[in-house]
Amino acid sequence: MPGLTVAAARHHDGMPTRRAFTLVELLVVIAIIGMLVGLLLPAVQAARETARRATCLNKLSQLSKGCLNYESARGMYPPAYTDAAFVGPTNAYIGNISASGTTGLAGGMTAPWTVRILPFIEDQSRYNKFSQTAGSFAGTYANPAYPSVNLTQAYTPNAAYQCPSHKNSLPTTPNTDYFGVSGGGQSTSSIPAGKSPKDGYPWYSNFYGNVLTFGNGAIVVNGIIRDKDMTDGTSKQFIVAETRYQITALSEKAWAIVNPSFYVGRVSYPSWAATSRQGVSVGPNSTVGAAVNSINSSNFDDTSAAPVSCSPCSSEMLTTFGSYHPGGCNIAFADGSVKFVSQMIDINLYRRLGSRADGTQDGYSP
Repeated sequence: MPGLTVAAARHHDGMPTRRAFTLVELLVVIAIIGMLVGLLLPAVQAARETARRATCLNKLSQLSKGCLNYESARGMYPPAYTDAAFVGPTNAYIGNISASGTTGLAGGMTAPWTVRILPFIEDQSRYNKFSQTAGSFAGTYANPAYPSVNLTQAYTPNAAYQCPSHKNSLPTTPNTDYFGVSGGGQSTSSIPAGKSPKDGYPWYSNFYGNVLTFGNGAIVVNGIIRDKDMTDGTSKQFIVAETRYQITALSEKAWAIVNPSFYVGRVSYPSWAATSRQGVSVGPNSTVGAAVNSINSSNFDDTSAAPVSCSPCSSEMLTTFGSYHPGGCNIAFADGSVKFVSQMIDINLYRRLGSRADGTQDGYSP
């Protein structure tokens, strides 16, 4: 038709006209998509964390069963390690502690519990790579005190001891996120080097006379702890627990050494298979902890160079339990069960669950 544009002619012929989205419509669509992503992302993240927590629980279950199988085979729970230089017992809380390091080497620290249970968690081949008789399980690359075969294995990462939710646990870091439970109770604020602990506090001393760690739990230094020693009941006794406090930006990393300790201003990375002898300046034992500070306590944070609330720190053991799971951490009990324990648990109950014979029989239900 004369006088009509091409578009008008097409419309006149019955063909539909294509209209693009306006800018406002595009913005609305983008906003809706953004809202949907915002709603779905937390759900996806929560689902991933649920899966990570379940994986962590399974790992902890395997480690605790390794301890129980060790007890069935050897008649005692695995000691944190043995050391002939340790002095003990110092009080009734310690129970059956061998002052001479019953199965230990003279003057040396033997394999930690994390190495001892390897054959009982279907990792005999890794266990065989360690030498149990060649020398002390102590030292770091900077100051090696035991054979290179053990040092090499100590610095070889072991995924069985790493929680997938821990941001610092990487395939290249040989740390552990799981501590044996050496005990529980009220912490003393400070005990000067060479002094004895107060009566009623479950501590024992190292060669230098410094307070080292709690010894009223299941996994203790020079420990010969049996089921019969857990008079509170195995279902009421922590045995292995998560920790988020082992590795820091200032530390070395190794899971199988026995000597990473910290001095104020410097923290050593412990190892998944390490024990830790605290010397004149006392730091956290590397493969055991105690139910002292609350779960996820800020008293020892994995980004700090030293405990926040510790002055002086010369004889204090502050390492405790925690995780990157929101609200608490997984803890295995001596009966083989594993529970997610809330960080809001009553502190007195929490401490009692770390002790094998405190005279109470309080349990925990999530």
